[in-house]
Amino acid sequence: MSILVRPPKRKLDAEADEGSRKHSSASLRDLHSNRASPVLYDNGPLHTSRKFSPKASVVLIGIRGTGKSSLAVILAATSGRRLIDADRHFHQMTGCSRAAFKKDNDHAVYRQQEARIFESMLSDHQEECVIACGAGSMERSGQQLLREFAQTHPVIHITRDPESIQSYLKAWDTQKVRHFLELSGPIYRSCSNLEFFNLSEAANRESIHKDSHEPSPGPKDQRAQTPTPFLTLKRVQRDFLKFIAFVIGDSIELSRQHASFPLSFLPVETRRYTSAVSVPFSVLCERELDIEELEFTVDAFELRIDVASPPDMEADSNLVDRISEVVSILRRNIIVPLMYHVESYIIPRGSRSPVPASRTPDESYLNLVRHGLRFAPSFLTVDLSRDDSVLSQVVSARGTTKIIGHFEAFHPLPGGWDGDEYMKLYERAKRLGCNVVRFCQPAETLEDNMAVQRFRHRIESLPAPQLPLIAYNTGPLGRMSRCLNPILTPVTHPSLITESSTQLVPSITARDAQQALYSTFALDPMQFFVFGANVTHSMSPAMHNTAFKLCGMPHHYSIYESPTLRGLNDLVENQFFGGSSVSLPYKTEVIPLLHSMSPHARAIGAVNTLIPIRNNEDSDDPRLSQQSSVFLQKSRAGPIKGIHGDNTDWIGICNCIRRGLSPANAVRPSTTGLVIGSGGMARAAVYSMIHLGVQNVFVYNRTLANAEKLAHHYNRQDFFASERIGADGRPKVSTLSSLDEPWPAEYKQPTIIVSGIPAHGIGGAPAPNFHMPTQWLESPTGGVVVDLEYKPLNTPLMKQIRALSHRGWVALDGLDVLPEQGFAQFELFTGRRAPRRLMRKIVLQEYEDDEGHDGSGIRDRLQNLDGQPT
Repeated sequence: MSILVRPPKRKLDAEADEGSRKHSSASLRDLHSNRASPVLYDNGPLHTSRKFSPKASVVLIGIRGTGKSSLAVILAATSGRRLIDADRHFHQMTGCSRAAFKKDNDHAVYRQQEARIFESMLSDHQEECVIACGAGSMERSGQQLLREFAQTHPVIHITRDPESIQSYLKAWDTQKVRHFLELSGPIYRSCSNLEFFNLSEAANRESIHKDSHEPSPGPKDQRAQTPTPFLTLKRVQRDFLKFIAFVIGDSIELSRQHASFPLSFLPVETRRYTSAVSVPFSVLCERELDIEELEFTVDAFELRIDVASPPDMEADSNLVDRISEVVSILRRNIIVPLMYHVESYIIPRGSRSPVPASRTPDESYLNLVRHGLRFAPSFLTVDLSRDDSVLSQVVSARGTTKIIGHFEAFHPLPGGWDGDEYMKLYERAKRLGCNVVRFCQPAETLEDNMAVQRFRHRIESLPAPQLPLIAYNTGPLGRMSRCLNPILTPVTHPSLITESSTQLVPSITARDAQQALYSTFALDPMQFFVFGANVTHSMSPAMHNTAFKLCGMPHHYSIYESPTLRGLNDLVENQFFGGSSVSLPYKTEVIPLLHSMSPHARAIGAVNTLIPIRNNEDSDDPRLSQQSSVFLQKSRAGPIKGIHGDNTDWIGICNCIRRGLSPANAVRPSTTGLVIGSGGMARAAVYSMIHLGVQNVFVYNRTLANAEKLAHHYNRQDFFASERIGADGRPKVSTLSSLDEPWPAEYKQPTIIVSGIPAHGIGGAPAPNFHMPTQWLESPTGGVVVDLEYKPLNTPLMKQIRALSHRGWVALDGLDVLPEQGFAQFELFTGRRAPRRLMRKIVLQEYEDDEGHDGSGIRDRLQNLDGQPT
């Protein structure tokens, strides 16, 4: 049985005699751009391994109005792939449009020509292309060609909410568009192996809950809004590029994306005491929930597909459409890995537990799981109580998704954790090819919590390689085992706890689990510092201490001023020392004292974060790099063997560039960046641009010799040779000698500008009052300017750039950069994800402008806070 629906065949381009038929036909033609409608190919759903070459061409299909052409342009512009439009290709090959060709030829001739051209197009563009297919490509022969192409290439069905499609097409009303989506969706899914829901900005602001029709208040601050036309597609661009990079396994692009969040380099299943918030699909649809709030303090987000009755997916395509939209909304608002879990049992409303007869049939269960694979989630669970024939279909089609072999017992198995049943299940999961296993059963006594620990030790004593194990007890007596489970413990959120919660719902929150770890001495409270010569007014203590409290961590962050570098000795002699921020003038002076450095800090030549190195029994884990093993030593006191240095200043700058850079200015080989200044932050700014793939970076500094020294620092390095940053394999940093000179004619105007010079007087010298030369601001698509200064906040440069917002220029300041680098520092200090929105809020609340201001700008920013990833 297929999850697909065979819609009634219609001639959407035929003239109708009756008025009502004429209206319907015209409207449907609008949806398909005056071409014949696709019909379902007579075959079942596509089976594919979803393993692709990073160079494999990407095909986008979907009805008109879903945005596939815009997504194709975005992908082509940012990846360097060649853009192939199927309709334009048909015109090039025949000398006329499809409509004109069909007018001059009978249908059989058109179909033969279309099949020939479409087949040759796919055959000739197998690599390094992005192919956008219109409805004309969805004829019967085209469907078969797409199915064959999908065996080795990603063929992505682009979907969208009916409201956005109707708004774009101005055809029919929303209800009729929705009906057409129900008819056409199964056809497109039958020809594709992946799915991307194109979430509009308006849909995201309205949240998942559809019952509320009150419009969201329009944001006033430039950082929170997406002003037309410059940043309208910004978040869609980010979502789609992350999706593509994960699907094709583009390690270079994934590395660039993960660099903003250091924890992302270490697989979540290898870290200690991680948690996953478990959220039912039904609750997300029925209630208004703050997704960012749910994600706070957790390491993964588990979407539990629960249904009130066995799904009849052949009769109701609304379910899969809704799941697609919910997945897209979650990805828009989280940075942690997404876990996709389909419940095997139906829980009747009003009941607190499933009943044996409520087990979902294998076919319905498998259809929902297959649909989840189309989104390429980070993790997907399979129910080990199902037959191998069912599970092997999922495992073989996983692609880059990791499979969790899941088994939940509603009554203790014979012998419990000390018996042989769970060991057999573990071996079976390993044989099937699962990447992780997850077992749980109800605790009947407190001793059951010790039994699950014994089982974990049995697994650890097995010969390598071993599968990561999630094992815990359910029910009130099993809470202790949840807290001590080392990886991906399912947790809930206070907003999800209700009187009707079942035993399937986790009974502890992430904060509960963290507090329990410190209360039982599994983890130790640590002390953190900001170290520098003049750090009295630092906002870092308030930012980090508030975050510690929210996360349930008894850590403390304080100021440590020292006139010399020797003061660092007092910190490292403290056995509870957890790490330190480093301020001026010690960012370079501290380097000789370090035992190791991150590649970023080494490349920049400056350090702003210190991490203690202690003995680590797990450091020889073959899955971990030497640098990643630092994360396994968090919140454990003891003698310090060395100090590891890192730099997060560049991350703060990089994230702000990403936040303000419009899709029209996506980084290409010809993109040019400009850095003002030559100090430590200017070094970080150059590095952030190179990391983003900018090949042409210019530096201007009042003292030319210092600018040339900075340029030489990067031009002599060869660590970029392995990165895909251009045809010549390395960037070039040049200098500008005067503010009066014209922009170099052989280079494009800069679209990324970072200023690292102070806007206030120093040592009695007057404020620089720096303005950007107008001849350096002639980019036809504007750009992003990041001023690292925030004392004062509204610098002359910021005033100048904000006055040019109508030309596409976006201005961000030091209060945007500070929390961004703080998020990365929090991860390095604690091994936990940072509560991003809270930390932004604290920085704004603590800010005091020495120059004075009316506070309206800060209030606007506080009202439009989000923790959105950049």
